[in-house]
Amino acid sequence: MIERARAIWTLLALMQPAAAVVFGLDGILIGAGDTRYLAASMLLAGLCVYVPIALLALALEWGLTGVWAGLLALVGVRLITLGWRFAGGSWAVTGAAVARAPARAARPRSR
Repeated sequence: MIERARAIWTLLALMQPAAAVVFGLDGILIGAGDTRYLAASMLLAGLCVYVPIALLALALEWGLTGVWAGLLALVGVRLITLGWRFAGGSWAVTGAAVARAPARAARPRSR
């Protein structure tokens, strides 16, 4: 068990700064309502990067290290895609229409 932890420790350490930025950008873009872009970037990172690496790790018997290498690559792709989106500024739309419930007419209070 300790040998497995030693094998992934470097990958885990490398992932932390990138994951912190990705999680922060996730929050910013969720707050801005840019969830379609977030879904697309996660789909891209998951299907085009993580799944192939995980399958390769299975085929080549990389074990837990291969799974964590896939996770590191997934976070790296998400860092690139979310950083690009954030830097572009197209997510920041001021005065965007927001769906709101219709305002109720003021009703006099009964005593």
